[in-house]
This record gives sequence, structure tokens and C-alpha cells, in this order.
Amino acid sequence: MIILRALAYFFAEASTSLWRSRLMNALSVGTIAVSLFVLGAFLTIASNLNEVVARWSRKVQVTFYLTDGLEGPVRESLVGRLKDDPAVESVEVISRDQALERFRALFRDLQTLPDDLGENPFPASVEATLRPGRETPEEVKRLVAAFEKAPGVEEVQYDLLWIQRLSTAIRLVRGVGALLGGILVLAGVFTISNVIRLTVYARQDELDIMRLVGATRAYVKGPFVVEGLIQGGLGGLISVGLLWAAFRVLARDALAASDLLGRAVVFLPLDVCVFIVAGGMAVGVVGSLLSLGRSRV
Repeated sequence: MIILRALAYFFAEASTSLWRSRLMNALSVGTIAVSLFVLGAFLTIASNLNEVVARWSRKVQVTFYLTDGLEGPVRESLVGRLKDDPAVESVEVISRDQALERFRALFRDLQTLPDDLGENPFPASVEATLRPGRETPEEVKRLVAAFEKAPGVEEVQYDLLWIQRLSTAIRLVRGVGALLGGILVLAGVFTISNVIRLTVYARQDELDIMRLVGATRAYVKGPFVVEGLIQGGLGGLISVGLLWAAFRVLARDALAASDLLGRAVVFLPLDVCVFIVAGGMAVGVVGSLLSLGRSRV
């Protein structure tokens, strides 16, 4: 019961202090919100890129581009050899006209480009899809080495190269996000620390009286810790709200502009959102404790 009364007192005093210095507190809340928004934005981008990589990895393809005017028997021989390979699940022959239609479906803004060129610039190809469990770099390279010199094959392209590059990009995005988010989180800690210190200085006479009448250090410091907790929590909630609003606006544009992402545009999981809010609260508590540690309370 005593603990509940103390907590009620802490929250009441913290709320009063937040309202009394609302402009300064709004600055600290905004700093935390911006820092967590940046971190959450990078996490959202990395999460969606991971979805793309996972979707591509489930269906790794090796495309063999054929020379112009390739005779039917040579092409059929290549297709038969690919079907007999133990790593290949399926083989599909793509004619030049089919390749042109794919291009126009994927790049709607460039549909007239082949007409401007006056001819179909796309070669015929054979697409080999690897079996599940055989999509390793070693297996892909073996398949490429076995067929890249086959009669009628002019060039070989495979998804795994792009998957590896995209995986590297994901690690880079995460690293940059962690760096920027960390810097901004430190700025949030610094801002809350200074706001709490100014509040302590403004209430120094009141705090001295409380100590004289027997108030414990925990009872005196409690409202300031709760104040930092509330500021951090508000910053975390605002950042999640801004992330959701930005996601709703940008996701539609991303889906409309690119068929590459498909349905891979997803928001952060609930546990990550909770972690962001909890992280904001932790930042607020750390900032307040640092301020109290350097102040005479």
C-alpha cells in the first residue's frame, strides 16, 4: 500500500512538472521521437529487404541467354541436359516475344522503348529453377560452369549474385541505422538530462524542505525518474505513430512503383514496436538518473 501511494505521488508530481515546463519537455520528447523514428525507419527498410531476399532465395533461377537464330535441336538438347541435372527442379523456355512482354509488364513506363528502337532487343532464354535445398552458391556456380560453354549459350545470369549483393546492402542499412539511431539516442539522453537538471534547480528550495522534514532520497528523486520515464515513453509512442503513418503513405507508392517488392512491404512486428517504446522509456530513465547523479538531490 505504501508503494502504491509513493508511485501515485511520483506520477502526480511528474505530470505537474511536465505540464509546468511543457516547452522544454516537448523538446526532449521530440528528440527521443526523432531518434527512435530514424532507428525504426532503418529497421523497417531492412525488414522488407529481408522479405525480398527470402522470397528470392526460395526460387533461385539461372538464366541461359541463347544466341540469335539458334536451331531447335540445339535448344532442345540444352533443355534436356538441364532437366537431367539433379539440382534443377524445372526448366522454362522463354521466347523473344515472351521476354518483351515481361519487360513491358515489369517496366510500364518504358513500354514504348522497344518500339523506339525499331526491333525486339531481348534474346530468347532458358530459365532453370533450382530445387529446394540446392540453392547454395556452390551448386549455382557448378551449374553455371557446366553449361555456360554449351552450344547456343551466349550469356548466363543467376539470381544468387543479386541476392548476395542485396544481403550486403541489408547489413549496410542496419549498420547505418544503428549508428544514426545511437547518435540520436545519446542526444535524447543528453536533452532529458539537462531538462531534468533545470527542473531540479528550479525546485531546489522545495527539495531542501522535503529533506528537512525527513523525506528519503528515493522519495525525493522518484518524481524526476518517473518524469524521464514518461518523456521517453511519449517519445517512443510518437515515433511508432510516425513510422506507421509514413509506412501507410510510402507503402502504397512502393507497391505501385515496383513489381519487385510484391507483397513484401510489411510494417515492423508488434514486439519490435513494443521494444521501441520500451527503449524510449529506458532512454528517459537513464537521462534522468544521469542528471540526478550530477545534481545535489
